[in-house]
Amino acid sequence: MSTLKFDNAKLLETLRIWKKRLTPTLGPVVICIFLYLIWNYRDIILNTFRQIGILRLVIMIFFLAITIIFTVYALVILVRDKGYTFGFADGYHSLNLSQLASMIPGGVWGYAGFAGMLWAKGIAKIDGVIIIFTYTLVMLSACVIVGFSGLITILGWGYAVIFLFPFLFLLLGRNWMDKIRGKHYPQSSPLPSASALLKALFLGILVWIFTASCFAWLLYAGNGRVIPFWTIVGAYTTGYLGGYIAILVPSGLGISEGLVTLLLGSYMDTEKIMATAISFRIVHMSIVWFNMLMSVILTSGSAMKNTKQ
Repeated sequence: MSTLKFDNAKLLETLRIWKKRLTPTLGPVVICIFLYLIWNYRDIILNTFRQIGILRLVIMIFFLAITIIFTVYALVILVRDKGYTFGFADGYHSLNLSQLASMIPGGVWGYAGFAGMLWAKGIAKIDGVIIIFTYTLVMLSACVIVGFSGLITILGWGYAVIFLFPFLFLLLGRNWMDKIRGKHYPQSSPLPSASALLKALFLGILVWIFTASCFAWLLYAGNGRVIPFWTIVGAYTTGYLGGYIAILVPSGLGISEGLVTLLLGSYMDTEKIMATAISFRIVHMSIVWFNMLMSVILTSGSAMKNTKQ
């Protein structure tokens, strides 16, 4: 009787080839679809901004700007805990420029840019990889924790708890994993301490509380309190996680909004939910792009000064 054997190398090569073919096509297609949605829902989107008003919009932008500060400090805490000199500006530019790279379809470019920025700051390559992995896990875990009660109503207890396992494993098994790191990568510095992990997690929780609350506030402004607050939070965080997993789509564009609409569609008109999700994406990404532009200008200026010297 013959047995079927899988050639893992061949399978990975096939996946790599298909990803290389799909990535340049899928990204622009999704962007075009997203622009079409903006045009299609333009009246509802404009009405959403009219209903929220200038004052509320300014307050929302203020809180979303604070989330960027918390996000940077979460990274700074993890890097400094590994013994490196790493300031707020270093974290700010590293995250902003890696975010710029992540706009390229394929997902991997964001990580590549992130790693490059950390290495440029004198962080060893293996430590840079550890920091990126730890930081990503902490922020995604914070996202799950904030939306946990909402995730329970949407996904059920079992699936909601599963999302927390990776961080709990990292936290509780930190000493064991650090021994493995020391054995295989003796030149690398120790893993971030449990204290640093919890501090970064706390800041990540604040980031997602502020972000999801701003989305709920925008949804309430145009439609009233027809949906429970934590259900909105759960839907928003689930939408973000879904967009994050969709690595072929730049910044999860359209995927996150589609999931939010799907999860909240039983509570109110789907067109209003989609329009609100797109409106929030416009506001949020405008803030992100502004910060990316600031990093490009500031780092370019510093590079020009160094060149002249």
